[in-house]
Amino acid sequence: MNDMPRSKTPGTASFSLDISLEAKLRFAGLHDALGFKTKAETFEAIIYAVSTRDKIDAAAVERIERKLDRFLERLDDCI
Repeated sequence: MNDMPRSKTPGTASFSLDISLEAKLRFAGLHDALGFKTKAETFEAIIYAVSTRDKIDAAAVERIERKLDRFLERLDDCI
């Protein structure tokens, strides 16, 4: 239980959720895997990723990935 008073950081808001144990464990796994310093950074990254997911054209992402693959192949040939 976390009943300790929190210090308020300027420009931030407190956000509390009641979630299942499974969701808490998944979040902890994501936090570890993503490597952010704080859980707040991890949460913000997840919110950002979800909010922008449908805004980027899937065809454009595929073109970028193909170009990146070709670039990396050429880079490997040069090394």
